[in-house]
Amino acid sequence: KILKQEKMDAPITSDIVIINGNSHPDLANLIASRLGVKNGGCSVYHKTNRETMVEIGDSVRGKDIYIIQTGTKDVNNNIMELLIMAYACKTSSAKSIVGVIPYLPY
Repeated sequence: KILKQEKMDAPITSDIVIINGNSHPDLANLIASRLGVKNGGCSVYHKTNRETMVEIGDSVRGKDIYIIQTGTKDVNNNIMELLIMAYACKTSSAKSIVGVIPYLPY
């Protein structure tokens, strides 16, 4: 059971953006809400040839990016999603990129 908590008392800088993959968007929304930071707009979709495409909707230039991606039933695709999102943030000039993997079943 996930408990709903209030926002943190300490102010968080606006340079932090949380991005989530398809593995557990609710977890990323809860983390962003708890920290009082923005959940960045990111679309992850798959083309007909199974190629993973990532579209970062908001500007990440000069920001600290935290990508929330868990390992669920399709671990390899989830890890590839995480890496492709990190690469998209890197090429968009993010200040730093941190992959947060709360559950890695390897």
